[in-house]
Amino acid sequence: MLYLRPQRMGVLLTCLIIISVSAAEGFRSAPLTERDWPKLLQQAQRGNAKAQTRVAIAFKNGEFVKQDFAQAVKWFSEAAKQAYPIAESNLAVMYYQGQGVERNTTTAVQWFEKAASHGLNEAQFNAARCYEVGIGVQQNLAKAFHLYRDAAESGYAPAENNLAHMYEKGEGVAINPGAAVTWYRKSAMLGHVRAEFNLALMYSHGTGVAVDYKKAAEWMQKAAKQGHIEAQTALGEFYLRGLGVPQDDHLAAFWLEKGASQGNATAEAELGLLYLNGTGVSQNDALGANWLLKAAEQDRHDAQAQLAALYEWGRGVPRDPNRAYVWWLLSQDDATSKPGDQPRDFAYQLDEDNIADAERRASEWRLVHRPMHPAAELDLTTSPIP
Repeated sequence: MLYLRPQRMGVLLTCLIIISVSAAEGFRSAPLTERDWPKLLQQAQRGNAKAQTRVAIAFKNGEFVKQDFAQAVKWFSEAAKQAYPIAESNLAVMYYQGQGVERNTTTAVQWFEKAASHGLNEAQFNAARCYEVGIGVQQNLAKAFHLYRDAAESGYAPAENNLAHMYEKGEGVAINPGAAVTWYRKSAMLGHVRAEFNLALMYSHGTGVAVDYKKAAEWMQKAAKQGHIEAQTALGEFYLRGLGVPQDDHLAAFWLEKGASQGNATAEAELGLLYLNGTGVSQNDALGANWLLKAAEQDRHDAQAQLAALYEWGRGVPRDPNRAYVWWLLSQDDATSKPGDQPRDFAYQLDEDNIADAERRASEWRLVHRPMHPAAELDLTTSPIP
């Protein structure tokens, strides 16, 4: 029976920068109308910071007026000069993204800090994240911790989640798993999906709290229902193994398919095996091989080894010893592979030219799929205007 070991999923940080254009107080309830605009613009021109901020938001979003980032920067700047925190924070966002102004992360952090000093939680979070990673400023974990704590103590869920992460990893503060659990729980109770997932991991690993698979499954399900891909995958594994929930192959397949359909390699590998074995789904070698191929293409070594076996046997795919050898070679790049591992029988079915061709194809695959210096991507989330 083919079997893949599950991967341990690490704790996830909330998005790098929360890109949020908050509506100024007094303008929250209704969208702008042709009737409102002249009066609002007149108030802004007379120096009303709230009106200036609302005008800037309109230009940034193309609300009633044509979208114009330069005008948005102009009006955010006018309001920020009056120390209006919402304007300061959104001006920081404009500098961070390079919208209407040349991108300057150092200036962005300066404006985030100004807004943070006025108690704006989003700005506290964004400044903290910049100090945590070292964007626009020199990395300073202690300062990041304090900024996260300021926002977390005001009940800001993303900051509660990241503060918990710092306690868990001992970044900017002494390691304190118990405190990590406390803050993850606070954030999760507010419905923060990543905190729900992280709290589930703490219960499943027994970090800062006694191992409790039932509670882990409860929190994992909350995150999974919000569409968290890793949580959907983990919940599928919980049902597959009966951890904290009654063992149920059909529910395992249901949740693993949700994760796999969104590209989670662990889910793809697990689902491939379910189809090969007819566990919780109708047995289908072709679908099983297809899901294993997707996982293998994401460099899951166990999936690569299983796929090699399928090509060797011609199960769900045409029999192809050369292709089998390629996937076997890639699977052996796993650090856990034993140095003494020998090629399976298919290798001995190949002549020297075929072996050389398979080794060349494996090398080319590595160059494409394993870049030496992968670029870090930012996770930028836009919050709606309240």
